[in-house]
Amino acid sequence: MARTAHSIPVDKVPAVQPRRGELTAHRASLPALTGIRFFAAFYVVFYHSHLPVALEEKHLWAAAQFIRNGLLAVPLFFILSGLILSYTYEGQIERPGGYRRFWEARFARVWPLYTVSLLLSSIFDHTTPHSISAAVATLFMVQSWNPFNMGMAASWNFVCWTLSTEAFFYLLFPPMQQWLERRRTWVLWMTFALAVTLAVAGKTGGINYTDTRGLHYVPLALVHVPEFVIGVCVGNLFLRMRSARPTASLLPGRGVLTMLATVACLWLLSQPLLGAAAWTALGFAVLLFCLAAEKSPLQWLLSTRLLIIGGQISFGIYLLQWPCKTAVNHLCDMLQMSSVPGRFAVDCVALMLLSAAGFYGVEEPARRLLRRLFARREQRYQGVVRGRA
Repeated sequence: MARTAHSIPVDKVPAVQPRRGELTAHRASLPALTGIRFFAAFYVVFYHSHLPVALEEKHLWAAAQFIRNGLLAVPLFFILSGLILSYTYEGQIERPGGYRRFWEARFARVWPLYTVSLLLSSIFDHTTPHSISAAVATLFMVQSWNPFNMGMAASWNFVCWTLSTEAFFYLLFPPMQQWLERRRTWVLWMTFALAVTLAVAGKTGGINYTDTRGLHYVPLALVHVPEFVIGVCVGNLFLRMRSARPTASLLPGRGVLTMLATVACLWLLSQPLLGAAAWTALGFAVLLFCLAAEKSPLQWLLSTRLLIIGGQISFGIYLLQWPCKTAVNHLCDMLQMSSVPGRFAVDCVALMLLSAAGFYGVEEPARRLLRRLFARREQRYQGVVRGRA
């Protein structure tokens, strides 16, 4: 007799299977986790603006500190990435060719717009790699892996160092996910606690290519692994809890827990970067879990169509912010627009339009094309294997 969902052990999650012609299967979407990407991306944009200085001139110290902590949106993205990858790929890495399918899907998702951002940086920012090795490393997304040349991480479009770090996570994810799937739930909790401890004690969220704080001969990508592991653990724990209670709400707080997690994160983001703000790694993990597991006004807001679109174009908002800002500054200089708030508003509007164009004109078409090509090759390969059997 087939087991029902209620008879599945807590430590097991039912695997999903891909449809014919697709690289991977897909569970039900978590739209609130897409919507929050929009705010995280613009948090980085605000961090790269002149707003903190303007706020300090008006003695708004807490607001200035909040924006200066905008680089902490990067570990939020890392944690969110780990959560979504584990939620999506749980049970699929085991299949023959699972590693390859995963890497092909990630390549199709990330690389097309990534290369467009490099091209636009060359055109508008007039930035080019300082050496052939830096150019090759950046094109292959390994520029943040070099412990002997941390400055290479900033080559070309400097925000791409985070995508290089993500590529390092993609390399680690399949064996990590396989290992965690075979472990009992208490091991997941212990791994989560260890990753949080390393992220908080090491204040990893505040480390980038300009501030290694004495970390010598350690690849920048490796420094942020604890943040990614936090997300992977949260995703697996969420799936196991949901499989144990498939018809019940995981969090019965009616939005209270989400509200408390949100307030805690906002407070932590207003604290000194190398002080209490280091605890945002834990705060982000709790908030993301609540957004996935608990019905709340914030979950509803982030799941609205407008914010889902904002989350979909957030990759472009992050990657294209500097070439867009440079082009807007040239335009404002030509129009003799000197107002800093006005220039920033124009930049934000232009960035959203450019990111939407990048998503619908480059990112989605290229992703569908590449995934289709990879899937066809996989079908031919499977046909050859069956023919030999």
